Amino acid sequence: MTETTGAGTGGTGGRAPSAGQPGSIRNVVLVGHSGSGKTTLVEALLGHTGTIQRPGRVEDGTTVSDFDEVEIRQKRSVNLTLAPCVVDGITVNLLDTPGYADFTGDLRAGLRGADSALFIVSATDGVDGVTRLLWEECAAVGMPRAVVITKIDHQRADFDEALAACRSAFGDGVLPLYLPVSDDSGQGSGAGGAASGVTGLIGLLSQTLYDYSSGSRVAG
Repeated sequence: MTETTGAGTGGTGGRAPSAGQPGSIRNVVLVGHSGSGKTTLVEALLGHTGTIQRPGRVEDGTTVSDFDEVEIRQKRSVNLTLAPCVVDGITVNLLDTPGYADFTGDLRAGLRGADSALFIVSATDGVDGVTRLLWEECAAVGMPRAVVITKIDHQRADFDEALAACRSAFGDGVLPLYLPVSDDSGQGSGAGGAASGVTGLIGLLSQTLYDYSSGSRVAG
């Protein structure tokens, strides 16, 4: 994951969201082309905060965001969806937007209602032109933005290339907060090439190794 401006949230809430004061609410819109992993990321965040017991899958039609019959059938988002969770007493409203140009209206609505934006970039596909334009629009109004590089464990993934594409598209202010760690079947972070053997992440700020090889996160 890489970040530019704006403060992130940390910790887990482990309880259902509840109404609060405006100062304890954050609206975060997820932006990216279709298939980049926005809905899957929402599921992971809801699961991590304890909002849902078990993350669903787009392929199975069991995600919180894609509940419409059309979305389940087509296995893609066609509506703007709000998915709230609680992190350290802050209600975070995740706004999952459609990635196809046909549904730009819902995307624009999400941008208007957001305090900050997460730009989702697939490590297998890079940055498309629409995503680049939306980044510039958010920059023009001073909206805090961060980048999440997804699918780093895919066999065609190239983290270094994806990071370079983000810096080229969004500017040199994009710097990594985490680097992937690979086993012997993949090349390590900073070595270039595919990262299909990813087993963990190194937090550059926390100086902590997060090991996912057991199926759950273990801080080393």
